Amino acid sequence: MMVHMRPYTGVADIQAILSLKRICTTAQNRYDAPTISDLRALLAPLAPDLTTARRPREYEQGVVERHLDWRAMTQRATALWEEADGRLLAYALCAFPGTILTFQVHPRAHGSGLETEIFAWATELMREGTLARGKALSLWCRCHESETERRALLERAGFSPLPAEDLRLVNSLAAPLPATALPSGFVLRQGVRGEEELEQYQELHRAVFDGIGMGLDYHQSPAYEPYLDLIAVDAAGTFAAFCLCELHQVIDSHREFTAGEIGVIGTRSTCRKLGLGRALLLAGMHQLRECGATSVFLETQQDNAAALHLFTSVGFRVVSAWRWMTKEIAPPE
Repeated sequence: MMVHMRPYTGVADIQAILSLKRICTTAQNRYDAPTISDLRALLAPLAPDLTTARRPREYEQGVVERHLDWRAMTQRATALWEEADGRLLAYALCAFPGTILTFQVHPRAHGSGLETEIFAWATELMREGTLARGKALSLWCRCHESETERRALLERAGFSPLPAEDLRLVNSLAAPLPATALPSGFVLRQGVRGEEELEQYQELHRAVFDGIGMGLDYHQSPAYEPYLDLIAVDAAGTFAAFCLCELHQVIDSHREFTAGEIGVIGTRSTCRKLGLGRALLLAGMHQLRECGATSVFLETQQDNAAALHLFTSVGFRVVSAWRWMTKEIAPPE
């Protein structure tokens, strides 16, 4: 099989990549990022200058420029592997500003060595990044429990699994949802505005997740939808809990459809056991359904018993278990 690799060249490649993604979709990887809608956004043609780009309300020009730069970097970090007649056999990309490798290989090309070529390409890409940053970088790749061949290939390429196993859960939005209301003393608000509120949001995330901050790239991007960012606020104006939702287009073997994602959900320790998490989760599901989502998905660690109890109590079911595989890449000597 004669195969050649080439860089992504623009809009003419998008449909071929989306078609291959459809072929490679399984019940386990259907909701993996980047979804169909994520790919369309990442690979969409860039405006020749910012004067022709749509400038969203509420965002500074510098923020828009940064996200356009990241899209441009992602497109430069996208490659295609084709047969001599131009049929696409594989694609791979690293979506900036992260270092997560996404790749898919046509089923008939499994075991042909393409995966090894993709890992070599990604490693060299990251090595160039280590030169620019002057430090080692970790290359990440998701591997579902059912993808035993993929894991073996990743391990042979020098990737190691993280110890924690993650679960993906899915819930249909076709059935009626329970009514929801926040506990007395709390009000629901949608979205954050300005640096002060972003810092309040960041402080809440650190309080919920043991001092770990969150990347606010999405909140500062043109894609941010405040009406899908639900926050419970107490009488003193303190952010007590949050549920950040997103909308995606995903595919199965038959069709493309709208799915919601519960991206981040959490409650401050001093406000737990009041029903805030359940109320915000249901509010997010109601909001996603109003926006056209027919299902909703989320991810959590397998050992997070409290989160699993909450999610399964409103109908979520596990559809996949997976781990991150990582490879440390040092600058060339």
